[in-house]
Amino acid sequence: MSDPTPDSDNARYQGNSRYFKVSGLKLGFTKLGDIVMLYAANLLVVSDSPANNIEPCLANAGYRCTRLSFLEMFEQEFGDQSFDLILIDGENNFAHVNVKDIARMAAENNFPTLLVGTADIQCRIQTISPGYCDLELLSRVASLVRLENMEQELARRIATTEIYGVDISGVTSPEPDIGKANILIVGSKTMVLGNILLRLDTQTNIHICKNPDMALDDLRGNNFDAVILSGVGHGDSNLRLCNDIRSDTRLYNLPLLMVLENIENRRAAFVHGVSDIILHEMEMDALISRLGLHIQQYRYRFAMQKLFRIAKPHPVADGLTDLYTNGFMRTHLPVMFDEHAAQHKVMSVASLKITNLEKVTRKHGYPTADQLLRHVGSALSSLVRGEDFCSHLDIGHFLIALPGTRKEEAAVALKRVEGVLRTTDFLLPHLSRPIRAETCAGLAEVQPNDTIEDIVARGLSFNPSDEKAA
Repeated sequence: MSDPTPDSDNARYQGNSRYFKVSGLKLGFTKLGDIVMLYAANLLVVSDSPANNIEPCLANAGYRCTRLSFLEMFEQEFGDQSFDLILIDGENNFAHVNVKDIARMAAENNFPTLLVGTADIQCRIQTISPGYCDLELLSRVASLVRLENMEQELARRIATTEIYGVDISGVTSPEPDIGKANILIVGSKTMVLGNILLRLDTQTNIHICKNPDMALDDLRGNNFDAVILSGVGHGDSNLRLCNDIRSDTRLYNLPLLMVLENIENRRAAFVHGVSDIILHEMEMDALISRLGLHIQQYRYRFAMQKLFRIAKPHPVADGLTDLYTNGFMRTHLPVMFDEHAAQHKVMSVASLKITNLEKVTRKHGYPTADQLLRHVGSALSSLVRGEDFCSHLDIGHFLIALPGTRKEEAAVALKRVEGVLRTTDFLLPHLSRPIRAETCAGLAEVQPNDTIEDIVARGLSFNPSDEKAA
C-alpha cells in the first residue's frame, strides 16, 4: 500500500479499491452551515431524463447522485472525480447509445456498474429488470457499494495489523469467480432446478435439498458458500426458512438468493432477508453474476477472519472476548474516521453492554462471567457484517464500527443483533441451566473531530428501538 501524497487525501484507499474517476466533474457536496453532508456512497447516474425513477429512491436512502446524459458520459475523460458505482438508466436512453458498449467498457475497466435493462449482458456487470421494486434497487446498489466497503476495510485492517509486526502475506482479496463454491439449492420444481443447474459452473459443488424443513440440518452440518431457493416455497416454506437462517448466529450472514417465478413476490423475498432475487426465465442469465457478487462478499468476510487468526499470536486479540483489543481499536478507528471524512461518507458506531454481567459474576463467579464474555464476543463476530469492525471497549462493553452506514440502517442491524443475542441460550461449563445475556445498546453517526469517547457517549443517549425497522 502506497503512502498518501501531500496533494491527495484519497491516495491511501484509492489504490486498493475499484473507484473510477471522471475528470472535470465536480461533486459540489451540500453544506448545512459549517457541516458537510455525508453520504452512504457517491453514485454516477447515466440517464437522459432528469425525472428518472432512480435518483429519488437512492437519494432518500442517503446516496449522493450525480447525473450525466449518455452523450455526456462519452464526452468525459476518466481522471479526476471518484464515484463508487455507475448506474446506467437503459429506460431513458434518448440518444440510443448502445448500453452494451458502456457495459463492456465498465467490465473491462473493473468499474462497479448496475444497468437498468435486460439481463442479457454477457459480462460481469450487474443488471436490474424494468419494473423493479424499490427494495430490489436499494438491495442491488447496496450490495455493489458494500463490496467497495469490504475492499477498503480489508486494506485498512491489513495496514493496521502490519503495525504490530504481523506477516500478512497469506491474506489476499477474494477473486470474483465462483469456482469450486459449495452451493445448497432448496426446491423441488424440476424446471426451475434445471434452469439453475444449467447456469452454474461445472466446478461448483452442488447439493440439492427438496424439503425446506430439512435444509437447516444440511446447513448446520456442512459449510456452504450460498443458498439458492426455488421460489417462496409451498405455503411460504422458503420464506420461513429465510427467517430461520437469519436467526441463527452461525448462518446469519450466509448469502441467500431466491429464483422467483412470480414477480409479485419480490418485496416479500427481501423483507424476509433474501440477499437478492432472480426472476425465473427472464433473468436467469444474471444468476452467475449476482451469485458471484454475494459469494465474493462472503469470502471477504472469511479473508478478514483469516487476518484476525493470523494476528492472534500478536497483541491484537482480547483474551476475554476473542475480539480486537482496545488498543488495536484506538489505532484503527481514527483511520476509518479520516478516510470516511475524505470521501464525504457516513459511518456509524454502535456500542453494546452486557447489563447482567455483574449479576452473573455475583451468582456464579468470575470464571462463568468470563465464559459469558467469550460467548457473547464470539456471537458478535458471527453476527456483524464482514466489513464491520468489532472490538472490546471495556469489561462487558463492546464497540462495533459500521463503515458507509447511516444511523437508520445501522439501527436495524443493531436491533437484529440484539434480538439474536437476547434469545440465545448460552451453555456455560458447570451450570445446569443455560443463561442469557441482557444487553443495552448505543448508536451514533461519526461527526467531524469526534473522539471515540464522544461517539460512545452520544450513542448511549440514543435508543435504537426508537428507529423504524427497514
